[in-house]
Amino acid sequence: MKLSVCHYSFHRRWEEEKWTLERLCQEVKSLGVNSVDFHARLVSRLGTPDDIVQEIKTTISKTGIDLSGFSLSTNFNIENSQEYQNMIKDTIVWMQVAAKIGAPVSRVFGGGLRNRLNIDEKTKRDIFQRVIDALGVLSKEAEKLGLILALENHGGLPCTGEEQVEMIEKVGSKYLMATVDIGNYLQCGQEAVDGVRIASKYCAYVHAKDFKKKPDSSMPWGWNVSPCIVGEGDVDVAGCLSVLKEAGYDGYIALEYEGLEDERIGVPKSLEYVKSVMDRV
Repeated sequence: MKLSVCHYSFHRRWEEEKWTLERLCQEVKSLGVNSVDFHARLVSRLGTPDDIVQEIKTTISKTGIDLSGFSLSTNFNIENSQEYQNMIKDTIVWMQVAAKIGAPVSRVFGGGLRNRLNIDEKTKRDIFQRVIDALGVLSKEAEKLGLILALENHGGLPCTGEEQVEMIEKVGSKYLMATVDIGNYLQCGQEAVDGVRIASKYCAYVHAKDFKKKPDSSMPWGWNVSPCIVGEGDVDVAGCLSVLKEAGYDGYIALEYEGLEDERIGVPKSLEYVKSVMDRV
């Protein structure tokens, strides 16, 4: 397995300090890592899709950094038909960017969900179907582009390993696989190792993050979560990576730091921990 850093790990500094892509890559390399995952929403301020493609290609050539992926932020839980179709069209534009820059995988989300605990089964199935229909269209486009889409467990639908697997299998395309975010399973009451074990057979990409559990009697599973430095929370990182290794995964482990502590502190500490785990699993 190889180590990478998600662009989003520096999202606060990226905005506050108005970083360029070259500055981002320099920061990643200064931390002893030679691979990065660019984030579509964050690079959107750099110009048109064609401008962004050229900027990324130039940066990769100049810095010699590797590209582990290109992350999209999508939401297909949209009832308005025109807005739903616009989301699909916009996603295809960003998929074309991913293909042009040579991204080996492109992360996508399913459907945003604000009231997961309070929706009835019919509503949930309707959302599932909207997501599956969109992913079906996008998988056909991915095949044309030679691009692997990797559906993440993002806290909405899907969130659990079972939900990821159900969506992927219902679409039934080898161009739709999974981004296994080892932290996000906790958001819906599933222990990280359990979610990883279920989704691992479709794993095409991995995000490493951590959360601390906070007792919360209003949640059916008894806790809520707060993002933290990797290694300081309740995600069994070693257990998750061991499961992935046993499943034959040999791709990137991309740090996605979301902790509240300053990124100057949280990113290096998280990377150090992830590296130490990778060395011993």
